[in-house]
Amino acid sequence: MEERTTAFHEERCDLCGLCLNMCPVMALPLDEAKSEFKVLMEGKESSYALRLCNSCMSCNLYCPREANPYQLILERWNDLYKKRGAPPLYKFVCPTEEPNIWQLINIFLSDTEKEWISEWMNYVPKPDDTVFLVGNYTHLFPFIIGGSGLLDYFKPIDRIDQWEGGAYLYQGGYLDIVREIAKRSREDFDGWGVKDVVIPTDAVHHIFSKVHPEEMGVSYKQNFIAFHTWLLNKIESGEISLPEAPLNMTVTIHDNCYSKVINGIYWDEPREILTQCGCEIAEMAHIREDALCCGFGAGASWVRNISIPFDIIWEGTKKFKEAEETGADALVSYCSGCIYLLWAARELLESNIDVYHIIEVVRMAMGEKINYPDDHVTRAWDIIAIINYQLLISLFQKNFFLKKITYDKTMSTFRPGNYPLLRLIRWILENQLARKLYARIFRMLMKVMKTR
Repeated sequence: MEERTTAFHEERCDLCGLCLNMCPVMALPLDEAKSEFKVLMEGKESSYALRLCNSCMSCNLYCPREANPYQLILERWNDLYKKRGAPPLYKFVCPTEEPNIWQLINIFLSDTEKEWISEWMNYVPKPDDTVFLVGNYTHLFPFIIGGSGLLDYFKPIDRIDQWEGGAYLYQGGYLDIVREIAKRSREDFDGWGVKDVVIPTDAVHHIFSKVHPEEMGVSYKQNFIAFHTWLLNKIESGEISLPEAPLNMTVTIHDNCYSKVINGIYWDEPREILTQCGCEIAEMAHIREDALCCGFGAGASWVRNISIPFDIIWEGTKKFKEAEETGADALVSYCSGCIYLLWAARELLESNIDVYHIIEVVRMAMGEKINYPDDHVTRAWDIIAIINYQLLISLFQKNFFLKKITYDKTMSTFRPGNYPLLRLIRWILENQLARKLYARIFRMLMKVMKTR
């Protein structure tokens, strides 16, 4: 019988405290770190970890005994969810709750984007297809990959209610729900009969290839291929050709939280791809095992619903400060889950550093044209407007429990209503002066509202 197993190895832990002592966010004094972790093991009230953890996963790499301390934090968050539910603002990233970001973003998508997404969502894979999982967050910025010759190698599929395999729910400790998503996802893949699935986000690749079979008791027949491995092989073999004239960009690289799993197997390939594109890499102070979160993980350890956006952007502030200090032309993310928050943060922080998804850099190196930065800035303000709208309506809602993970015929997720208040907020934010004023007010409030 399939069962979920706890990935924290209590028998290996000797309470050395290094996990929370070396943590780039908490950095607790060693004695305090030991006491805090003991409290977590005993299931008692936590003073720091459950409130401050950014779910960046660094602690697993710091642990000298490979006990997986991060997974204990996830178990304790799972316990809290069973008691109190999820904060109402979290409906924002739940595709089976209404309204959610995918439903609301449809109001602002261009006709071309709608055509791409409709094709990706409605195509039913055939057994001999090589599937490319577009993913929930690339869905928000479909122009990152839409229309590119890179998609000629695959059949792109966009299944929002696969929840990225539950990757972002896992990061927040919603472990029992992730197991249900794993079982449902397996039904999808087996129903299609496909053998090869290419995954552009390392978080999702790790979830399907490791977390589901090893922690959720759900194994697959499919072969999951990390996109960056696939892409680098194609570049090095010459099958994907890059022009002789390099991009001559200096870039700094955002290592996302999931890149730290399995001793950082995802770190090197994006750097080699960028080098092949003619980029010079200027590293930030915190990279690889010490990398700071884009900010999304701050939403996992929520304390007050109203504080979540401010906590998220506050953590993103640290990332942009380090990126700007490198003197690089651009900050490059190889995670679609981070890119939408990095763009929102860039606008709210009024940063001048460019932000690219690594796929966009490759496309430019291939000679493809992208509408940068106009599409990106517009979409960032679409998302900022949606976050404001969701925060306002969440003030009148209670914590909730996820009742369903799969669409049914009654779901209107892709038939959005009028939402006049959202449209008004977005109309106001069309004005450049309003954007500057809003960004400055947000930064002032952030200093008061953040909980960390």
